[in-house]
Amino acid sequence: MRQGRTEENKKNRLAEKWHGLSLRAKILAVAGLLLALVFCFRLFAFSLPAPYKSKEVKANREEVKTFQDVSVESVERAYEALNIKVITEGGDSMKARYMRLFRDTVVIGDSLTEGLSVYGWLSEDQVYSEIGASVLTSEKLFKTAAATHPKAAFFAFGMNDMGNYSGDAEAFTKQYAKLLADFAETSPDSQIIVVSITTPTEKAQEGNKAIRDYKKFNEAIKKMTKEEGYTYLDISDILETHPELYAEDGIHAQSEYYLYWLNRMSEAAGLD
Repeated sequence: MRQGRTEENKKNRLAEKWHGLSLRAKILAVAGLLLALVFCFRLFAFSLPAPYKSKEVKANREEVKTFQDVSVESVERAYEALNIKVITEGGDSMKARYMRLFRDTVVIGDSLTEGLSVYGWLSEDQVYSEIGASVLTSEKLFKTAAATHPKAAFFAFGMNDMGNYSGDAEAFTKQYAKLLADFAETSPDSQIIVVSITTPTEKAQEGNKAIRDYKKFNEAIKKMTKEEGYTYLDISDILETHPELYAEDGIHAQSEYYLYWLNRMSEAAGLD
């Protein structure tokens, strides 16, 4: 009986200690546990039937070591980066998974959108895009995509329109809304999700004054989607949070960026 009470007292003390921890400490504890699980997964999951290479084990240890004595924010970033690395090591099989996940959907947009098919995350049949695409000139893209009657349709325009409309966000969204309405008329059962403009780097904005209006244009897009009853998906923070994924021009992005974008889109559309 005494031993049972001792064990119960220990559990109570542990529970009190846990509840007494700050939110920051709890996040660090959970993040540490997750990192340990990821490390173990990387160490053992791919080791059968052949033993894991010692160089890879050492590399994993070094990665986990960097998570010690850092802030909550940096732990979260490092864990996310490690998790993305594990996921993308699946290579073509992971890309095939996204093609299946988005099989009844289409993505319509400009050269940033084109990266989805260029990097192989989605097939060309799922992506309707052109370099320099704009709502001023891309009516054919909307019509062609609408004719497929997708379950969900994602639209990503605005980077080129900021210059084409000389900063007139209202004129831009007026034309955007017209094209979306035409799309909805052709494919009334499609869920329409309008994606924000991505954030260009400060250097890119210095070289192209037109794209400095991205925040104003995003607010206009958000307002338009609310008025028209569409879903607005803000992805403007992804490249800001992961600046290492910018392409050299500070506007386009590297392949890994699209994994974040796809996850946001699948969540917005309720894909599973």
